[in-house]
Amino acid sequence: MATEDDRPTLSSDIGATLALALYSAAVAAGFARVFSGWEFLDNLLLLVIAGHGAGLILRRLKVSAWIAVPTEALTMLWVLAAIHYRSTFSWGLPTNDTWSLFTAEVEIVQDQFSIAVAPVTYGAGWDVLAAIGLTVAVLLADVFAFHALARAEALVPGGVLFVFVGALGSSRERVPLTVALIAAGIVATIVLRAYHAPTRPSSLGRKRSAIGLLAPSAIAVTIVVALAAGILGPQLPGAEAAPIYETRGGRGGVTEILNPLVDIRSRLTLRSDTQLFVVQANQESYWRSSALPRFSGTTWDLPERPLESVDTGLATARQGSVEIRQQVRIVNLGGSLVPAAADPVAIDQSNNLAWEPGTSTLTTTEDSLSAGDTFTITSASPRFDAQLLTTATSTDPGDSIYFELPDDLPAIVAETAAEVTAGSTSSYDAALTLQNWFRNEFTYSLDVQPGHGNNAIESFLREHVGYCEQFAGTYAAMIRTLGVPSRVAVGFTSGTRLNDTTFSVLGKNAHAWPEVWFDGLGWVPFEPTPGRGAPGAEDYTDVEPEQDLTANDPNDTAPGSAAGDTPPPLPDQFPDGVQPPGAFEEQFDTAVEESDTKETNGNGNQLLTIVLLLLLGAAVAAPAIVRRWRTRDGAFSTDRQLTRLWLRSLHSLEDAGVTITASSTPLETAATTAESFPVAARPMRSLAEVVTEATYRPGGTEGYEIIGAYGSSTIRDCANWNHQIERAVNDSISGIERIRRYFTRLD
Repeated sequence: MATEDDRPTLSSDIGATLALALYSAAVAAGFARVFSGWEFLDNLLLLVIAGHGAGLILRRLKVSAWIAVPTEALTMLWVLAAIHYRSTFSWGLPTNDTWSLFTAEVEIVQDQFSIAVAPVTYGAGWDVLAAIGLTVAVLLADVFAFHALARAEALVPGGVLFVFVGALGSSRERVPLTVALIAAGIVATIVLRAYHAPTRPSSLGRKRSAIGLLAPSAIAVTIVVALAAGILGPQLPGAEAAPIYETRGGRGGVTEILNPLVDIRSRLTLRSDTQLFVVQANQESYWRSSALPRFSGTTWDLPERPLESVDTGLATARQGSVEIRQQVRIVNLGGSLVPAAADPVAIDQSNNLAWEPGTSTLTTTEDSLSAGDTFTITSASPRFDAQLLTTATSTDPGDSIYFELPDDLPAIVAETAAEVTAGSTSSYDAALTLQNWFRNEFTYSLDVQPGHGNNAIESFLREHVGYCEQFAGTYAAMIRTLGVPSRVAVGFTSGTRLNDTTFSVLGKNAHAWPEVWFDGLGWVPFEPTPGRGAPGAEDYTDVEPEQDLTANDPNDTAPGSAAGDTPPPLPDQFPDGVQPPGAFEEQFDTAVEESDTKETNGNGNQLLTIVLLLLLGAAVAAPAIVRRWRTRDGAFSTDRQLTRLWLRSLHSLEDAGVTITASSTPLETAATTAESFPVAARPMRSLAEVVTEATYRPGGTEGYEIIGAYGSSTIRDCANWNHQIERAVNDSISGIERIRRYFTRLD
């Protein structure tokens, strides 16, 4: 063991710890490659501080390494659990509920890992996975640096994690993050070299010999070169090109379809600007590909049913339906499903098409659709009104499959459905109430990974964030628990209108929505996904037609194509002479960026660099640490927490240009927000309603901290709404303004 004379001074111990913590912070920042936004960073920095801080304290207390290392590991695990599962703690310690929630989220990540596409949402198990990876990296770095007396070797665990995350993630902030890691690694190597005396004995082994003094330098140079290659390698031409055909998303999702059809689930999240097909029609519509009746608890799919020839007849037009005549021209759509307005009743030519009557699914009998394939289809699109649906029953869809639910469906699904629709007087009333609950209480996000199995449904109901797959699949399962038949439809929203009759349908228009059965009327679509609305359904859904109309970049090129390529020529024109435009395609990223890093040898320059970097790191981290400390759970009464969340939301909205009047009530402020900053209207309205209730109810905020059936409480919901408001504000302001807010908004 080291003697007292060998023991480093407090200042050198703190300096070495801060240098290694700075490197770990750079590793934590690397998760920006897989998460959108920066909300993940505060939690990961807390783990860095807890791990390296605990190690420093234990070293100064002269605790044996064999005790210190497990203690440091347990400290980090406690902090990790407290960050993510605080509501399940009892007397400050994890419980069986903590373990159950952790294992459920791990199962979700296991199901999604091979099919996930970055960025993923910071939640639903992905946050815990990141925390575990960082915990291991921090712990190993601390052990190597201060117990095995390593220098550059201590950087290897964090470097491996950083490269692994970069390999899975997007190109977001790739160069700045890697440069920051290299700079922090060089600083840590220099400081650790100065910290360790050549003859200082290792607490886990023998003394380091002077003969091996050159080895750490060689290892440090190797790491720098490897990390530099990590910058240049991904930028080589074609290194980050999208696959010619996207194969991820082939299992476990809401739109997995059995042979002879095709899985289109991956398109629900790719949001590509690639043009898939062009429709010329006399009416705007959702273009449905299929409807899925069987729910196994893992997927919605089609049962094994024989296909019929379209020559034997299609659907029968229902009373009150609107005739939609459409010509569908395939551009880049693969698979076998032919999209069309519901419900197809006639086809001009069979075009080698087959038909599944139970779901009104049209499919080509060829291997796949091809560019230039053209289908002229007449559909009878049903129209409904609220009064008619209110009096209709929902008892006989013709097949019990539309009622079936798996035996292991979590109880929370039925409990939540019953709670939300309590007081509904008809199937239509329940269906509309459930639709509006999703639209008002949940947030649409493509960062959430595909899937809606049991754990995914529970996670969706807990996190209140997802995309159309989760909305449609969970809605259909919940309405079935009420005894109402349902299924999930998959297809596309109407697409970009090119002229009065022509629609360009892109990859990002892929969509899923639920359909509910009403006796004597048939299948009726509802729209629980926020930001979406089906044309022709306004009279009974109270939702105006809406879809993603984000502007497209005409310079983009499709995956697998070179810039400037055009889709295969189409053989003829549409009847009105309008030629479909060329496909939007995604361009390869072939830019090669170079980064030069130099190691300075002067001791004076080294110390000055270290001091400056430490001061800079402390200045950058200070606002986040102060905010985290001041807003930590349990630090204040529920009443004060609610007040702080309300004031933080007001301050954020002021930064976005919303005029806040002191004399306005919370609900009036929410109305003002809806007018001048509509993207934050929903969370602001929800928060204002809670503040109003707390102001006038006899008990004030009493009970707002109680955890409910699905793992949340009123005060945590308020914190979530505040987070949504702050994120919307950050997304709407300039980078300079975001920096100003970071350093000045400390509440």
